[in-house]
Amino acid sequence: MTTDTKQLSLALTAPFPADCIHWKPLSIKGNRALAVAFLDARAVMQRLDSVFGVGGWRDSYVVADGGSVICTLSVKVDGEWVCKTDVGSPSEQPDDGDKLKAAFSDSLKRAAIKLGIGRFLYRLPRQWVDFDPQTRQFVQTPKLPAWALPAAKHSA
Repeated sequence: MTTDTKQLSLALTAPFPADCIHWKPLSIKGNRALAVAFLDARAVMQRLDSVFGVGGWRDSYVVADGGSVICTLSVKVDGEWVCKTDVGSPSEQPDDGDKLKAAFSDSLKRAAIKLGIGRFLYRLPRQWVDFDPQTRQFVQTPKLPAWALPAAKHSA
């Protein structure tokens, strides 16, 4: 059976529910911050499971000099493996293990973007929102435009 590429693309690129979207400050000015949306690696894995099945995708990693991590994400389409590769950077956390773990997650998410997963986040309008510099947290959760929300309830 041949995969319907349009349906596959729609399943991969579908927006995630708002509770799957996380936010971090890109720039802080006083008590306002420019909010940037991102996905947790677990949401990406769930999308891969729901679209390709548990056995329909695999990932492999290589740690590069400097602590960057290269992920090769492979998905099975019509019996053939399709591979996407990208690199993730270590975080600025003080713990070396956490830095490396962040690089693994980052590389997976970046490779998944090449399949269309979460790519819509790059089209979100810029949002400056209230931010508490003491707690380094947003005072309110940034809002997603209607086009960036799922049309109907589905699993991430």
